[in-house]
Amino acid sequence: MPPSNGETPAEGTPVPAVEEVQATRSKRTFWQRLGGEGLTISLIIHLVLILIAAIWVISTVTDSVKKDPDSFSTGQGGGAAGDKAKQFKTRAQPKNPKSMAKNAARITSKSSTATISLPDLPTSSVASLNTGMMGGGSSKGFGGGSGGGIGSGMGVGRGNGRNFVSVFGSKTAVNGLPGTFYDFKQNKAGKPTPMMGGAPEKFGDPSNGPAIGLYNKEVNEFFDKGFAVSSLSNVFRAPDTLLASQIFIPPCPATEAPKAYGVDKECKPSRWIAHYRGAVKAPQTGKFRFVGSGDDFMAVRWNRKVALDSGYQQFLTGGENIYKDFGNKKCDETHPSRTGKPMRAGPWISITKDAEVPLEVVIGETPGGTFYAILCIEVMAPNGKGEGNLKLFRMTSDELPDAIKNGHPSVPNVDMVAEGWIFKAVRSTVAR
Repeated sequence: MPPSNGETPAEGTPVPAVEEVQATRSKRTFWQRLGGEGLTISLIIHLVLILIAAIWVISTVTDSVKKDPDSFSTGQGGGAAGDKAKQFKTRAQPKNPKSMAKNAARITSKSSTATISLPDLPTSSVASLNTGMMGGGSSKGFGGGSGGGIGSGMGVGRGNGRNFVSVFGSKTAVNGLPGTFYDFKQNKAGKPTPMMGGAPEKFGDPSNGPAIGLYNKEVNEFFDKGFAVSSLSNVFRAPDTLLASQIFIPPCPATEAPKAYGVDKECKPSRWIAHYRGAVKAPQTGKFRFVGSGDDFMAVRWNRKVALDSGYQQFLTGGENIYKDFGNKKCDETHPSRTGKPMRAGPWISITKDAEVPLEVVIGETPGGTFYAILCIEVMAPNGKGEGNLKLFRMTSDELPDAIKNGHPSVPNVDMVAEGWIFKAVRSTVAR
């Protein structure tokens, strides 16, 4: 074909044939004819941008997960590995302790055959709730440290670490006789009463004389009104309740009682009582009697009848040891002890297996100093007399606290296992 501009090619210049031009065009691939080179470049550019964006996002998320003082970890792995545990950005919102402290519902069982009872929920002060929720012991998060519980990481308790098992009772027990601690030296608002005395923490101080007289009068009124908690309505009461599986408190400083109930900072160790009350089921049909002693006093009421009054002070039977609720029975029998006072025996009691009976035990300390409370039982033998050996009065078969597993030298020859004679706590009633 001649040139489009009409010029004649120079002589000797080869002119490609039409067939050669068409062959050259036919060698272009289908991808090239679709413009593939441009598409490839575009894809490479987009891939680079995506990689850059992904690196930026990953870097941002990593920075935000790094240690945040307000985030909490799962605590999995325990101990020092807590920092490596999976963390969540959820922030723990503090709860209002006042709303938690109101109107704790009482849980009771109406079944006379129930084998397990739930105690009333103890009243908790706002201060103790704050300590438990906000303090949480020394661990980080839930289950950190060497333990696995919530709080101190020692597995002993929660919150303020007072959930231990003492000889005065336990806050974590399911069965037992609920006990309430009262301090007569102050009213329910925590203000001192005339029973405070001049030196309530000093045993034998003369300035405490009038205060002791007033205290004895108040305790007498409490007993005369049938162990009525209504007479204690204006007396300071510890907010926590302890469930006792037994009353076996060897000689110890009187400070141990307020300490066990968590009020050792508020209460001096004198002129207090601990009132345990509930109901139990008899383990067998037969006869038994309570044997024990208290410093300064211990009173037991079985089925609303005074069944033991023993100790340095005897508010209910006096020096004559006459039990009016048992036909004015005079009970002078004792068992030896090394506590300073003999273990006095009460009247014989007839029981029927699995019969539910209300029970109350009151222990108290007057001038301060040393305290103890030992409560045992003696079973009647076929000859109508006591077997001679004493058994620990137990209300569950749960393991005894370490301090009394093997008994105590002050009251030798006590069967601490009491196999076959373990009473069963079936209903808990707490003074309110």
